[in-house]
Amino acid sequence: MNNTIFLMFLVTENYKKKHNLSSAEFLKLDDKYAILNYVSECPDIFDSMNGEEMVEEIDQYVREN
Repeated sequence: MNNTIFLMFLVTENYKKKHNLSSAEFLKLDDKYAILNYVSECPDIFDSMNGEEMVEEIDQYVREN
């Protein structure tokens, strides 16, 4: 569980940085696309990724949803 929370934090921070988003803006995206829920459902995918790959994965997820 702690690893999943840490991965959620990393995804959030990397995504905000890459897209120049505030926390509030990220949370609006999360409300719409359930990004953090996606991370929590498949933490093994994100565990092996670097920051750039995490952002790419979330961008793809958002495009598909």
